[in-house]
Amino acid sequence: MKPQFEKIDLAQSLQILHLSLPAFDAPWHFHPQGELTFIQSGQGRRFVGSSIEPFQSGDLVLLGPHLPHFWHSDPPPLRKPGALSEAVVVHFSPDLLVSSAMDLPELRRAHHLLQRSSQGLVFSGKIARAAAERLLPACSAAPLVCLHAFWELLDTLGSLPASRVRSLKQELPAPEAGSRLGRAYSYLLAHFTEPIALADIAAAAAMSPAAFSRFFKKAAGRNLWDFLTELRLDNACRLLRETDQSVTEIAFNSGFPTLSSFHRHFARRHRTPPRAYRAAFTRTV
Repeated sequence: MKPQFEKIDLAQSLQILHLSLPAFDAPWHFHPQGELTFIQSGQGRRFVGSSIEPFQSGDLVLLGPHLPHFWHSDPPPLRKPGALSEAVVVHFSPDLLVSSAMDLPELRRAHHLLQRSSQGLVFSGKIARAAAERLLPACSAAPLVCLHAFWELLDTLGSLPASRVRSLKQELPAPEAGSRLGRAYSYLLAHFTEPIALADIAAAAAMSPAAFSRFFKKAAGRNLWDFLTELRLDNACRLLRETDQSVTEIAFNSGFPTLSSFHRHFARRHRTPPRAYRAAFTRTV
């Protein structure tokens, strides 16, 4: 999967899209516009640059221009039948970053926020959700009203704590490297519940196994097999929380080759066995 250039024609400074889909399935892509994405419903994994993190309802993510990204919804059975993945996506002109209006003291906090978004910022919690929801009524209003609401939102977000998108590399992969990394991500997401050989993933990235192993660690900031184990553990945790499958079924349905390897990796990460994890979660809901 290559990080595709997405051509977005903005008639005004902003373009607001309402997405309501069975699953988020856009390809890995980038565009010269900045982007603000508010997840109204859905969960899965968010890919931004070399970062891979979970997302859930209520997340608000601000991305600077030219930052490759995509959202990948959890597959069934983690996604309830008929449940929709919904989001509001705001694309905004990169000119907002350099506009002379930014010299105005009233817009200084919003401008600083946009400058900080070059590698991505994530907001969560009730305050961020409330701030994002204030933008929604203005989406169908006149362009000037919408732009005013957007600036108000940025000003509010500029006063809230935000976590940077976790990236283990300061620089984004070069276009060709990004293409190879994207193809590897795509293959792993499609096959992580199955037995996987290094040669299979390397072939998806059009590289030799040895070269790909070195490349992945450098580009993604972690060992390939550690990343694969993370995918499988995240899947197992969701199955423990959201289904009544047995621990054995969950281990094999998440791609672990043996039950003992599942228990070993799970205990190392969560410091508790799977059954205790499920019981503790059940007591809190």
